[in-house]
Amino acid sequence: MFKRTLMLAAVAATLSMQAFAGHCPIDAKAIDNALPRSDLNEMQKAEVQTLRDKGMRLHESGKHRESEKTMARAMRMLLESRLE
Repeated sequence: MFKRTLMLAAVAATLSMQAFAGHCPIDAKAIDNALPRSDLNEMQKAEVQTLRDKGMRLHESGKHRESEKTMARAMRMLLESRLE
């Protein structure tokens, strides 16, 4: 269930358009919920957190496409850790 939800969120983030720019906070919340339960080491968790924070800064500055790409990278790292 978790893998499917995270995968769908990642796909939605990469395929969404400017009209869906409001979903960046939803992506950030999904990352926040998944990060503590992930199998990533501390360095990888720090990288995911950095990407999440960068994505939110981009979102807040109106750069939604860049924010989506950054959030998708973070979610992909979380997803790949669950698939290994």
